Amino acid sequence: MTGRQPSAKKLFLGVGKASEILGVSEATLRHWTDEGRVRAFVTPGGHRRYSAHELERFAKAHRTTQSMGNVAEHLEHTAMDHRRTAQSHVGSASPSGPLPKEAREHLARCGRELLDLVIQYVRQPSKRPETICFVRQVGQEHGRILASLGFPLVDSVEAFIKHRNLLVEAVTQSAFRADAPNKRAVANVPLVTRVVDEALVSLVAAHQETASRSHGA
Repeated sequence: MTGRQPSAKKLFLGVGKASEILGVSEATLRHWTDEGRVRAFVTPGGHRRYSAHELERFAKAHRTTQSMGNVAEHLEHTAMDHRRTAQSHVGSASPSGPLPKEAREHLARCGRELLDLVIQYVRQPSKRPETICFVRQVGQEHGRILASLGFPLVDSVEAFIKHRNLLVEAVTQSAFRADAPNKRAVANVPLVTRVVDEALVSLVAAHQETASRSHGA
């Protein structure tokens, strides 16, 4: 015998130790195993055994999924704040008095669509290039609407930044809600900032183009 200890990848653990490593109850681990989320093999005596390597892989993926879900939940909870911000800022800043119902509904749809896209950008990394394209389109639409309503560019940008701040604050709070920051959640802060800034740049460009055409008409 060489006396060597088996490598971590070759270690197999019982339900008790495996559930302890994952930080869940034995019942939860058994449930996950029955669902096929965690792989295990059964000994001739009928006991489940888990690969340490498989547990490490699952724990990493599970933490990432939890982080994405928590961020998305925090972002979703900003919906009411966005509505209040739009009603107070855009309504009061309108150069021609109260906005028509159609314009309010159009802006609300743009805002809701942008929020959904930000959440999608965080939760579905594989679709980020496609999501960015849709984000730019929503930003452009937002800019065209505001310009057509006579909103100055400065007021339009100021209003958008208020919404941007709500999103950045939400994702920041999700990252630092515990005593120690969640590294994966912290990484979402620049992601959200980037995607919202893409919408803002598109808004500015579309607003300038629409206003220029209006003045030239």
